[in-house]
Amino acid sequence: MKKTLVALAAISAVTGAMADATIYGTIDQAYQSTKSTDSGGVTTKQTQIIGTNNGGSAIGFKGSEDLGGGLKLSFQQEIGLNTNSAGGPTDTVGYENRNSFIGLAGAFGDFKVGRQYNLAFYNIIANDPMGFSGLGTFAPLAAGNPNRTDSLMVYTAPTMVAGVGVQVAKALGGTATTPTATAKTNDSTSWGLTYTSGGLYVGTTSESVVQSDNTKEKFSSNTVTYDFGMAKVGYGNTKTVLGVNSVKANATSITVPVNATITAFYSNGTATSNDGTTDTKIKASQLGANYTLSKRTYVYLQTGKTSTSGTTESTSGYALGLIHSF
Repeated sequence: MKKTLVALAAISAVTGAMADATIYGTIDQAYQSTKSTDSGGVTTKQTQIIGTNNGGSAIGFKGSEDLGGGLKLSFQQEIGLNTNSAGGPTDTVGYENRNSFIGLAGAFGDFKVGRQYNLAFYNIIANDPMGFSGLGTFAPLAAGNPNRTDSLMVYTAPTMVAGVGVQVAKALGGTATTPTATAKTNDSTSWGLTYTSGGLYVGTTSESVVQSDNTKEKFSSNTVTYDFGMAKVGYGNTKTVLGVNSVKANATSITVPVNATITAFYSNGTATSNDGTTDTKIKASQLGANYTLSKRTYVYLQTGKTSTSGTTESTSGYALGLIHSF
């Protein structure tokens, strides 16, 4: 690392000032035990060391450059890592391209393009103490919307009214079209509105994604949270609609700073799937605590459970982990 920094300093001296850049990362490892029962009543137990319970391990590079005239460039390249096995260069067992974008900001607002978190993600995690991770118990509550979107362009408008945020986004699926195959599959458009004042946060988002048959899947999210100081409480709901199929979900949460080093949280929610004729409900609950060891290191304990209505399907488990950021 020191040699790299010396080399960069030498290059900077020759070529001129470089953009400010930061190397950062996270190592997340946990002991996890789970028990699952399928619709036939067969129970499966599993224990493992896993690195995805609290956001997962990653290394990244981010920075900015002042271009003058009120214009500023920003960039980020983050790579998810498999830190508990040999892994490999694939999404499922090793390296994963996470946030990867470049952007320009000025009096006109902020514009970023690349693979990045979509507008719904930020709104949903405002009410999720685990930040879209944990034991997977809240996966149904995302209602099918992924946390990151490829080839996404996001525009954030400058602040016109104190506390009000406005964003619009467009993703290009890159699908080639012909006179008979006109669907621009995976193209999407979305918008988001937020309001913050003191401990209050209110947000709403809407997204429309083109399908291969030219129909559109529509996704929306709404979140309200309030931080009282002694506790933060929140409520959120999501809805996905595609033809006669729909998934509605809602979740409540409470996060309590017990003392200077311990934070406890609890969340629960229900996802309801409707295919036009029947309803299936998935109930989920999760609780846990983080114990801070330093500004960059903490131990966490999580436990969670999901169950499916009308069946014996259920999943429960717990995890004890250690996470460090650098």
